[in-house]
Amino acid sequence: MNKKILIVLSTISALSAAGWAGSSLAQDSNIPDSVRAIIEANMAATQFDQTARVQLGIQFGEFLSDLAGSPQRRRDVEAGFMEVFKERAELSSKVLSGQARTSELSAISGYEYLRANVASSLNTEELEILDSLAGGPSDAQLKREYAGELSRMASGLSDANSALVLDTLVKYIRAGNDAVVEGRLSVDELVDQQGRAFIQAQEELQSQITGEQWSLVTGFFNQLRANLYMNRNMSETDQ
Repeated sequence: MNKKILIVLSTISALSAAGWAGSSLAQDSNIPDSVRAIIEANMAATQFDQTARVQLGIQFGEFLSDLAGSPQRRRDVEAGFMEVFKERAELSSKVLSGQARTSELSAISGYEYLRANVASSLNTEELEILDSLAGGPSDAQLKREYAGELSRMASGLSDANSALVLDTLVKYIRAGNDAVVEGRLSVDELVDQQGRAFIQAQEELQSQITGEQWSLVTGFFNQLRANLYMNRNMSETDQ
């Protein structure tokens, strides 16, 4: 399993989904450049923090909830995780805009980098538990990530169809990930890979879901693809 690619893809997906507010700002010509720069800087900081919290919740939310000790200790450990996840989110944005290299993002996407940032705050037993979670997002974690988006974008979808969509989507994300060799794909190629997974999942579901329910599923996948490609398209426009 290529856990670095899963982490990078998940970061890009969350970062793209969080970036819609910035696109409307870019289209507003009535904002002075000096004010726009301040607003964009503040929005970027908020976006990176939101992306980091999404990633932290997906991968280590249960670990933090079960952590022994005072609330302050849990906050200290959480801060160590957040520092790395925010760094990854910010660097992902720079890679998408051509300001950083994929190799730089890969260097901080490994588990050992994250572990080193929190190891001093954890005891031996806690580190062993953390190590057991180091295989990248599980299927259940990926489903939880997309379940939130599915409930927002297709709130009328039945429970049975929601479960079918999530199972199928995660299956194709995993299949695409297992088909590549770590370190061989650029971020653009990773984005294209996830886009293909969305298309393949939608094509398989087309024969299993019909009527209004299918319209909701189609809207969900259309929005996923729009979110995924938005940042890259904006970067190409700015160049």
